[in-house]
Amino acid sequence: MYFEFIRNVFLKKLVLTLLTLLCLISFGFSSYHLLRSNLYVLNNERSLQTLVKRKVYVGNDQSTGKQFSQNFKQKNLAKTNAHARKVFAYLDKNYHYSLRWSFDSNLNNGDSVSIDTVNSNFFKFYLLHIAAGRSFDSADYKNSSYYIPVLVGANVAKRQPLGSKFTAVNSSSGKKEHYQVVGVLQQNANVPSVYLLDNQNYLNKTIIRPLRRADKTNLTAAQLLAAAQDLVVFDSSRTELDKLTSKFNQGDFFKIRFISVEKNISDFYDSYRGTAIMFAIFSLAIMVIAVLIIVWNTWNCLSEEQSEIALRISLGMRQTDVLSAAIIYQLLIDILAIVPVLLYAGSYSKMLADSSVGSSSQIVLNGLLPRAETVSLLISFILMLLITVLAIALVAAHFNRKTLALRMGDE
Repeated sequence: MYFEFIRNVFLKKLVLTLLTLLCLISFGFSSYHLLRSNLYVLNNERSLQTLVKRKVYVGNDQSTGKQFSQNFKQKNLAKTNAHARKVFAYLDKNYHYSLRWSFDSNLNNGDSVSIDTVNSNFFKFYLLHIAAGRSFDSADYKNSSYYIPVLVGANVAKRQPLGSKFTAVNSSSGKKEHYQVVGVLQQNANVPSVYLLDNQNYLNKTIIRPLRRADKTNLTAAQLLAAAQDLVVFDSSRTELDKLTSKFNQGDFFKIRFISVEKNISDFYDSYRGTAIMFAIFSLAIMVIAVLIIVWNTWNCLSEEQSEIALRISLGMRQTDVLSAAIIYQLLIDILAIVPVLLYAGSYSKMLADSSVGSSSQIVLNGLLPRAETVSLLISFILMLLITVLAIALVAAHFNRKTLALRMGDE
């Protein structure tokens, strides 16, 4: 009965129905992006509180393209690497720091992974949960055994489980290395960025190895430059940081600044706030237009079909059935509107999972969608339902307050 009523009453103005659907799809996309982005920001800011409390400074690579080109020319590379080793020796001797550099590599089976090298302080600031096995201990950073102990992401663990041994070329050094898996990271373990709080860097396709003594003596400029962007220096004064900056930038090799985490977060919000407000205004405007169309369409459809509705009521249809039909009609539109957003979120997440590991958001599906995407979609859909169903219910309820004689006035 309801679907026949919807077809004969509400769908007579098909163009307005399609316009409503188009507006709600636009609202679904914009509100989903806004909610997902804010969830990432809140989660990452919470994850960075360990850094904030320790009053640390984070490296920011501001080297120019000209510097990069000059330093990494083949004829200058030996000099650049020698400078990098001097800088690192100075850093290692005089400062407390947390270091990580990442380079994309390929395993022998063709799988693309990121091989990350970390020092012993890394896990003081980035708490990565271990699903199986153990994390690194102090001995792992000191020994020079044939097999390097590694932690692997959840996806890598499918082929290289706990205890397995394998070989890969570490592209940061160009050398073949032999690994033994001592720990498996929890699904969707991630490292937050102090620069891009609205992104998530997942480690599902990552191999983490310790920075060992042998690595320090053979460090390259490429490795140091990769590490400098997120180099965490703690328990140092601003004056001491200025000395380190001068050491990095000596001879115009690099241009590295050290900025407090609080300043980085503040700078992010300065640029992010405007974009978030713009998305919020756009979402609100689209929803207002959708509600206006819903109200206009519903009232006109019901008013134009007063005589048919009156006849239906005289034959046993209840006034509450008009309200129920209107709500069902709107629910169907809302469901149709959220489907493209759901398909987009799923395909986008799948694409990130299958794309190069250098992506800023390596999302690997755990169930249908990662948690942030699921929550964003759910909240977006609930908002859409509450607003649109309330709007159409109020119009239908107001129509039901009309007397039957007024409905049959045309006759």
